[in-house]
Amino acid sequence: MVTSNPILFTIICVLALQAMILSGLIAFKKPKRLANIFLSLLVFFYTLMVINIVVVNVLKDYELLYVFRYIQMEMLYGIGPSLYFYTLCISDPKFQFKKIHYLHFIPLLLEFIFYRTSIYRIGSNGLYLEELPSYSYVYLTQQWLGVISILLYSFIPLGILIKYQKRLKDYYSKIEHLSLKWLQAPIIIYASYHILYRIITEVDRFVFDKSLREYYFLPNFAILAAITCWIGFKGYVQKERDIIRLQPIDKKPPKTPLEKDEAFLSKLNHLMQHEKPYLNPDLNLNSLADLLAIKPKQLSAKINQNCNQNFYDLINLYRVKEFKNRLQSPEQDKLSLLGHAFECGFNSKSTFNHVFKKFTQMTPSQYLKNTKNKS
Repeated sequence: MVTSNPILFTIICVLALQAMILSGLIAFKKPKRLANIFLSLLVFFYTLMVINIVVVNVLKDYELLYVFRYIQMEMLYGIGPSLYFYTLCISDPKFQFKKIHYLHFIPLLLEFIFYRTSIYRIGSNGLYLEELPSYSYVYLTQQWLGVISILLYSFIPLGILIKYQKRLKDYYSKIEHLSLKWLQAPIIIYASYHILYRIITEVDRFVFDKSLREYYFLPNFAILAAITCWIGFKGYVQKERDIIRLQPIDKKPPKTPLEKDEAFLSKLNHLMQHEKPYLNPDLNLNSLADLLAIKPKQLSAKINQNCNQNFYDLINLYRVKEFKNRLQSPEQDKLSLLGHAFECGFNSKSTFNHVFKKFTQMTPSQYLKNTKNKS
């Protein structure tokens, strides 16, 4: 147990209160969606971890620690499933939660029951004795399994988000408004938090005889409270959006190389040169497929097979070429570099700089400087 710190307790309590309110707001956010329920649960379970620490230390100061053992609130086994199902919901709008999915929450129920037993009370109290009783090892095992559960459930959603991000590029020419990258950071931070915290705890236990606990224990939970409050706020303010279901596209190369579809390439190039649909920043696979009178899935496959790139790269390559042409035109000085970029179909400075450097290996300003030097 650590020495009470009123300042850190106040910070943790304020952030935890905000996170708990955000959890409720997310749960009742309209339109009501399944994803909101799981995000609300995720924030709620992490908030319980933070509140749990404050309560146990306050009761300890009043010599009422035995009371806490009857009201333990930490719910480690609910965090992973909540994160997993939230990720499924936001990456696939047609996902349905079925009865069999409740199996993921059985460990949470067992954890809740475990905290109501004498095995838990004896085991947790034994952590402060010089010689740990056998029940303490049961409690420690349960805690470590909870951390492992969180880590495993964190890696799976991270993989889902990475695949989702890649598949977006087969359908959209701009992905900033559809990207779920904001969720990757909390997943990585949460996973890293549990790993680092357990490592620090064990090193402190066996190497420093718990002498460093005062320096990292409460600050760690203050950081956790801040992260939880942030993800709750970020999740609440995220705009509701309708995303088309991203059908998987076969990108496996054929056993025998296919010849280029010259008719398709000619039709595509003619459309791009004369109608320039890429100037529309909202151009997506469906709208381009309509212009070419072809099915979206078939168009995506043809782009991958004949252009050796996805839809996102193809469209943005045309935008980069258009940008280069504008810099060669008499109207070059009428707009800034970013202004020209927006005229070419880009709608984000960061995306423009990233895409331009990807295709030219230099920044837009470097390219302009080189162009002027050559002329």
